[in-house]
Amino acid sequence: MIRSKFEEENMPKPEKTKEIFNRKEEHLKIPIEYDVQHSINYFDDIKLIHHAIPEIDLEGIDLTVNFFNKQISAPICISAITGGHPASKEVNKILAKAAEEENIIMSVGSQRIGLEDPSTVDSFKIVREFAPTIPVIGNLGLGQVSSTYFKQEDLTACIDMIDADVMAIHLNALHELVQYKGNISYKNFRRNFKKIRESTKIPLIAKEVGTGINQDLALMLDELGFDGFDVGGTGGTSFAAIESKRNNFDNDKYSRNPADVFREWGIPTPVSIINVRNVSQKLTIATGGLKTGVDIAKSIVLGADVGGFAYKFLKSSWQDRKNDTISNTVREIRTLKNELRSSLWLMNSSNLSELKNKREKCVILGNLYFWLNQ
Repeated sequence: MIRSKFEEENMPKPEKTKEIFNRKEEHLKIPIEYDVQHSINYFDDIKLIHHAIPEIDLEGIDLTVNFFNKQISAPICISAITGGHPASKEVNKILAKAAEEENIIMSVGSQRIGLEDPSTVDSFKIVREFAPTIPVIGNLGLGQVSSTYFKQEDLTACIDMIDADVMAIHLNALHELVQYKGNISYKNFRRNFKKIRESTKIPLIAKEVGTGINQDLALMLDELGFDGFDVGGTGGTSFAAIESKRNNFDNDKYSRNPADVFREWGIPTPVSIINVRNVSQKLTIATGGLKTGVDIAKSIVLGADVGGFAYKFLKSSWQDRKNDTISNTVREIRTLKNELRSSLWLMNSSNLSELKNKREKCVILGNLYFWLNQ
């Protein structure tokens, strides 16, 4: 059953908070226990051009990048995963400590529950407690920003909650469509965002969550005043698949579960990167299906600035949580750095700017070629 915006926004607060709280827990457990990945990963259709005699020092390769005036050690972002549940607090502590140790970017999950239930705020605040210097990205949803009842104070509270360097507005229309009690009215978005833009001093980025960004939308968001993008295309976790596993389908009304039908819906991440780069030169994070440091290199060749990973770090932090350590997560970050550095060396490139938006350094094959050349 999909509730109307009016019904959702006027639910008794304890009932609404409990529903979000339970959903937070399921969104952590389902990707670990079930296969909810998209069936096709389009990064497999990108081949980087090998240079047989690298003439640079492997260890001298510079992976540093400037992220909204903070320098990080490599273009790696722990993408938005969680917040608002006791397990979320443990996961966020692990991720924050590892990100701080390795000097990379970290995002938090949707902070909506933190606005509605003060008892959950610590699961977000813990990030800045254990990551005092790195760039931290806050997170609020399209549905909340589009609400008739949205207030600028809500966004300010999210920023203050984690002392955010950047704020993401996540675009999750498909997820809301197939989610029980999903918010599916966004008519006020542009009007409300313009007010946010006028009063918010920190950078704002538009973040998709697994269905990608088309070129017309990228241009509209750029002109609306967003400072950057997180393209969140298909290839990684499918939130429709997660909702299918949550089994909230109203089978008295429909013969098929929309979450099953729309599991593969969306625009591939590599296509989304190019869509954005065709109309905007603003900072772009590539998320959705990246698995290795080689995929970061591929993303940068297509025009991205940073590679983001959620599922990979959910798995590593979940393992660390069992063992009261951060070693698995730190090792994963270092592995990504090594793979990216090795990719640059094998392409005879001494820094990331030598790869950035240099599409002549790759060959595009298969289904991705057809996406780009239809």
